[in-house]
Amino acid sequence: MPFDQPTLQLGDSGPEVTRLQEDLTAVSCFSDVADGSFGQSTMDAVVLLQSTLGLVADGVVDQDTWSVLEGPEASVEDSIDISDLPGLTLAVSHASDGNVDAYLADLGIVSDNNA
Repeated sequence: MPFDQPTLQLGDSGPEVTRLQEDLTAVSCFSDVADGSFGQSTMDAVVLLQSTLGLVADGVVDQDTWSVLEGPEASVEDSIDISDLPGLTLAVSHASDGNVDAYLADLGIVSDNNA
């Protein structure tokens, strides 16, 4: 199971439920406060997600539901080293700039805005 998450259902509580609620909020299925309590609104959000994605819409968060919410478990084969991608490294270094021109200049590209 990705991230070693437990099966969750109506009535459960704890940090795993908070994580679930945060994941559901991220995919626009849950709009309440993430309080760590698996109540009716959390169940409704889970059922909405499951039915939208063609999963068994039973409101129980099992391995299939976690996999959709959090993706497959990372493996060495799927991992990359950002230093292997100099263009991506430059993009990340300029991400806070909000300035595409600086990124393009580092790549040796002059944009129309600089012409």
